[in-house]
Amino acid sequence: SIFERKLAFVKTLPNNAQMKSNTMHKLGCLLAKDNQLESALPLLDEALRTKKNVYDGNHKSVLETTWAVAVTNHLLGHNDKALEQYSILLANMTIIEDTPLDAVAIQHSAAKLFFEDGKVDKAVETFRRALHGAETSGNPQLKSKITLNLANALTGQEEPHEAMELYDELLDTKSLKKTKISFMTRFNKCLLLIKMGEFDEAKEVLHRIRENPSSMANDMRASVFFTLGNLALSDGNIDEAMEYFNHALDEAGDGDVSALVYTKKSIAMAQLDVGESDKAISTLEDVLEDISYLGVDGKSVNLLKAEIWNCLARVYKKKEDLHEAIIFARLALQTYKTDLGETNPITLRNVTNLQLLLLEEAEELEDYDDAKSVTDAAKYELEDTLNAFESLDYPRTYRLDVATLKTNMGFLAVWEGKPKKARKLARQIEEIELPLEHALVHRITVLEERLEDLEKTGGIRDADIEEPKKRSNRNSKGGGQRSSRKSKRR
Repeated sequence: SIFERKLAFVKTLPNNAQMKSNTMHKLGCLLAKDNQLESALPLLDEALRTKKNVYDGNHKSVLETTWAVAVTNHLLGHNDKALEQYSILLANMTIIEDTPLDAVAIQHSAAKLFFEDGKVDKAVETFRRALHGAETSGNPQLKSKITLNLANALTGQEEPHEAMELYDELLDTKSLKKTKISFMTRFNKCLLLIKMGEFDEAKEVLHRIRENPSSMANDMRASVFFTLGNLALSDGNIDEAMEYFNHALDEAGDGDVSALVYTKKSIAMAQLDVGESDKAISTLEDVLEDISYLGVDGKSVNLLKAEIWNCLARVYKKKEDLHEAIIFARLALQTYKTDLGETNPITLRNVTNLQLLLLEEAEELEDYDDAKSVTDAAKYELEDTLNAFESLDYPRTYRLDVATLKTNMGFLAVWEGKPKKARKLARQIEEIELPLEHALVHRITVLEERLEDLEKTGGIRDADIEEPKKRSNRNSKGGGQRSSRKSKRR
């Protein structure tokens, strides 16, 4: 291309840093526009490094290339690097006059990335800034997109009333009637209705979208069938759920990897629910083969594979094959660590899932010392994970994760015969605001009952346990707490 020839030429010139960096920037953007992202990124990275040496870090040309690097990293799934660049842009845009950058577009893109990365509160904050900018600039089309994304983020932030107001505002906008964004709004409103327990209203709207002949609804049909299938599954209507899932596969087509994975995953879970574990395993293995056959790769595909491995772990756990369950849980966790980072909330949740499997496996070990070694290691991992969740910004967003971890650690403390530690955790759990209908509430009630039983016996100290050579009998003082490992932790 012209830019490649120009770049080769300027590399031969002395003192060519400015011209070289501008040429690399333009060539990188050209390659990115042509979807040659892997080739574009090295050029853009080098252009940015060169510009930082030539100009001040806040120079307009530096920020322009920073934006190109951020977008390219985002498209490649390098979220951490993209977030780093977007944070620089967000911090500097307002202090630079006559910036060539579109502040609203940058805020909108950054907010979407925050949301993808699980930083919901940061996403809401940035969407609000972008929405204000769109309203000021008088861009109604961009405003409607930002409003929809803000409503979705508010749903994730558990602010249902404000989210519903924004959905209704979009649906009441005459210029959006029968547009693609109108159908997207209806569908996302349904997801919020389901979250709020308004299942009948959600089903009614989903069926209306499904039956609408408009081509603008085509992109939503697979998601609609998928959601109807999950609702039927939750109602115990397995045959109806399978019919919806098959419709979802037909609507999605072979090229939609994400729809393929999520729909077949739900089919597998439906098979598991009716006790057909082997069929579920076969379905999940077929998904992995389908992904390999399509020849796609990258971060998004890696994460889809991790979801399937997690499902396989669930199925094998249901089959009481903890060895296989742990293998797949480790595969999923390693993928999340590599592609999302060690402290991403999804990674931390998978650390917890693996430790619970290891604890369950420890219950089956005949040798007490071996079991205690596994239990101690898992306990430290759970404590580290709890500390990681508590150190994240916006603790309200992760309060269910914190409550779940403290509940599991409470059961573990009861199993270890440590009533004071268990009681401390129980008091901390009481201070966390939880939805009354959440399944965790029942587990907390069970924990309280078992803790009260332990407190009545005075607990079990390590000194109360028989010497190692006699431990194979697993007898202990204090009401037999050691003799029923499995029941005490669950």
